[in-house]
Amino acid sequence: MQNPSCIFLFPIFLLLATPSARAQNFYFGNDLSYVNQMEDCGAVYKEDMQPKDVYQIFADHGTNLVRVRLWLDPSWWQGPLVQPQGVKPWYNDLEDVKETIQRAKGAGMEVMLDLHFSDFWADPGRQLIPRAWLDVAYDLEAMKDSVYNYTTALLSGLDAEGLMPDIVKVGNENNPGILRHIPEEDGFEVIGSVSNSWNRHGQLYNKAIQAIREVGETASIDPKIAVHFSGGLSGLKWNFNNLLNNGVTDFDIMGFSYYYAWHEGSIAQLQSTVADLVDEFPDYEIMAVEMGYLWSTQNFDQLGNIITEPDPQYLPVSPATQLEYMIDYTRAVMKGGGTGVIFWEPAWVTTPCKTPWGTGTSHDHVAFFDPVNTNFMENGGGVWPEAPYYQDLSTHKVTFEVDMAGQDVSGGVFISGAFTDTPGEIRPMANMGGGIYSYFTYLPAGEEGGYFFLNGNDLAHRETVPAGCADWMDTDRKYSVPNHDIEYSNTWASCGETAVFEKDSGAGGLLFYPNPAGSSIALDCANCMGSGDVQLIDMSGNTIRGFYGVQSGERLDMSGLPRGMYFLKWVDEKRFFAKKVILE
Repeated sequence: MQNPSCIFLFPIFLLLATPSARAQNFYFGNDLSYVNQMEDCGAVYKEDMQPKDVYQIFADHGTNLVRVRLWLDPSWWQGPLVQPQGVKPWYNDLEDVKETIQRAKGAGMEVMLDLHFSDFWADPGRQLIPRAWLDVAYDLEAMKDSVYNYTTALLSGLDAEGLMPDIVKVGNENNPGILRHIPEEDGFEVIGSVSNSWNRHGQLYNKAIQAIREVGETASIDPKIAVHFSGGLSGLKWNFNNLLNNGVTDFDIMGFSYYYAWHEGSIAQLQSTVADLVDEFPDYEIMAVEMGYLWSTQNFDQLGNIITEPDPQYLPVSPATQLEYMIDYTRAVMKGGGTGVIFWEPAWVTTPCKTPWGTGTSHDHVAFFDPVNTNFMENGGGVWPEAPYYQDLSTHKVTFEVDMAGQDVSGGVFISGAFTDTPGEIRPMANMGGGIYSYFTYLPAGEEGGYFFLNGNDLAHRETVPAGCADWMDTDRKYSVPNHDIEYSNTWASCGETAVFEKDSGAGGLLFYPNPAGSSIALDCANCMGSGDVQLIDMSGNTIRGFYGVQSGERLDMSGLPRGMYFLKWVDEKRFFAKKVILE
């Protein structure tokens, strides 16, 4: 296993705050359903290595909405799990949810109550009817009464205690319907289905919605109502239209899950899908009510990871790229006209507690806290809700990379340029592996200025930019922002022909094909200067294979390597290019 301390060296990305209003009424959400249990299981959440209330940690970094799941009666399956001493027998029941709501609101955040209408996780393959309702499973009128009475009593009770949620989500990932599956007698797998009729499902939805509206009329908070589908971007329009066509119309938020690991699709497709939904359903808010992204491919405890596939446009996997992905994901939802993003389980950390599948967590590589000290990683995705990232959505992402091969990087690698808020400010760059360091910011089209690199946190460590590429004030490198995202690739203290290329444009003429590749991959590099060297780098930043004196058109041996994402770097006497590849 990789030493976890090596993973947390990636510095935080800071972005330019341009004068423009931040999107109003946008929900920056995190699902904290596991937090209370994790604390009982021994987790001590920290920031700057000091214990701190975990709800306050999230609030301090811009979270304004906490999602929490509620199961009717999880005791029958949680009770038999033998937990460490001092841990309650079950969680995510009403009493546990009350604690979450109270703590979230106490930290100044709003709450989305996630009604699964189940004793267990409800998802596209499992919409289990609660055991207490199985006797009326085939009696639609009785089932409707159960839904209505339960929802009314639940929300009335919460309101009486000052715990009324701001949003109530009716169901969870209800692609196959709601309250339709019969569970096995002693477990939580599906052994039968009551009905696949959406007329039936629609009536159950409407009874829950009726109860929410009636309680909300006189409650301290009249909550918004959300519905929720999953299964990829392409089917969302059909799912929502199907719901509307079956008489379910009195709600406020069309919510969806989108994870690259399970649904694939690009950030650009996410934005276009949200924009399409906003155009198709103008009377409803569109919201990504569930997503998640990894910062490591390592597994740090006994329980296997469940989010394992990174978006190939965000490699290598690291805390830095988790943050980059989260910012781009959220900006895409914003630019598409959506009203929120919720990250699933960023505080589900490693503890001795058990799940039905084993001891530990499936999110040690996803959570915003390091798996060694449970310390909030300010160089990772946890800071994604912070305001400066979203102050001007018209800006473009500008990425600066530098190859530091052979250089002393013990003091870190930094960048300074005209894009910083304060003249002369020095900002840390992220170690992307293979000697490459990276930094990104968002800048308006037409802006230009100078920049340079440093291998220490003061001007005594700045590179000497050769005269041949000191195009800004005769001392610095020059950037110029076009009307699209752009990347600048450089080699420390060297000119050559600095590679400048659009995101996804083929890395300045460099192409490895086929991609995905099998036992070999070919190089096509029209702009390369004669022969060069190629390094194959894994997602942990380790160089695992090298090829020397490679010519354009030559095939490279990939046999014997595990399938997955890799990073191929070409280096010649003038410059370097880097390209992400997949081996199958």
